[in-house]
Amino acid sequence: MEIFYARETDIFQFQFMELITFEYMLESLRYNNSTIHFGSLADSGFEELLEKEYGSSKKIILTDETVGELWIEDLITSFPVLSHAEIIQIPPGEDFKSIEVCTQIWEALSEYQIGRNDLIINFGGGVITDLGGFVASLFKRGLRFINIPTTLLSQVDASVGGKTGVDLGPYKNQIGVFSDAEHVFIDPRFLGTLSDDQLLSGFTEMLKHGLIASEEHWNNLIALSKVDSQIDIELILQSVNIKKQIVEVDHKETGIRKNLNFGHTIGHAIEGYKLANDKPILHGFAVAWGMVAEAELSLMKGLITRDINEEIKNKIESKYPKISMDPSDFKDIIKLMYNDKKNRENKIQFTLISGIGMAVYDQNVTDKEILDVLKKVF
Repeated sequence: MEIFYARETDIFQFQFMELITFEYMLESLRYNNSTIHFGSLADSGFEELLEKEYGSSKKIILTDETVGELWIEDLITSFPVLSHAEIIQIPPGEDFKSIEVCTQIWEALSEYQIGRNDLIINFGGGVITDLGGFVASLFKRGLRFINIPTTLLSQVDASVGGKTGVDLGPYKNQIGVFSDAEHVFIDPRFLGTLSDDQLLSGFTEMLKHGLIASEEHWNNLIALSKVDSQIDIELILQSVNIKKQIVEVDHKETGIRKNLNFGHTIGHAIEGYKLANDKPILHGFAVAWGMVAEAELSLMKGLITRDINEEIKNKIESKYPKISMDPSDFKDIIKLMYNDKKNRENKIQFTLISGIGMAVYDQNVTDKEILDVLKKVF
């Protein structure tokens, strides 16, 4: 694999009782050392910020081939301060979220003589913001970086919260560090080039935010007749605000932040298994059905009613195609769960829900219970 370089454009429960309301204007949220900006990038003061805070810094734009083809020329020509930026472009897809790719990027940064006061701009979806943040955080013990997420998934989840990292074979996000982007710019304009499947993949994380933290948010989301690039910016803001409130309380994921993993224990295992068998599926599709399965576990544990479980299953089933699984896959999928980062004492730990808008973390679930649920759901 070669990367392309271009020079100079060559049972603890937590529930949110109310949501902050925003208008589609230039709003921002602060958490830790990061600022999240909402609205048009062109009107956000992005150019002025780069000149004021990073005027003497060399600038690297990390992107992938898909985003590069669609948006890189627009980005460079819209912001003259980037006219001398170096561009590093990698192939798209989860396959390239690896240490091997990081090594090639680090070598490129060395070639460009990038120093600790220089800047990386991660311009792309969740793979780019995860990988780019990790690359920046380790190179010379830490470079500053900015995220410009271009997918719904990265806007509501991957680019916010300080998690960076790469996969290790079929094991999702096994190598990483907590490191905040100094700025995140969320511009809905980028959603206009996404496929329906990519939009649905990001929508999964929004549904998850409702299920773990806000029944109101869940109800607003399931009331939508369709998910498209015109999704209400206020819904995006609400999702980001839910995640912001959680990571402010527990940045290093020692407690309440584990609630954000609802649907991900089974979802990540399915995603990793499919990737390892050359049948990759979108992250959000795997997590959507992971939420169905983990809601079923919540019912099995007596945490939710049958009616709530059916509501979750029916709403997700109506939007997301069923994932094809063979019972012979289940043992390997459970094996993958034993590498989940939340596990303790060699026991698989789940985040489950105790109602719509309420989550409980550190829930022990046996292999038999997982197998029973997999057989029932898939």
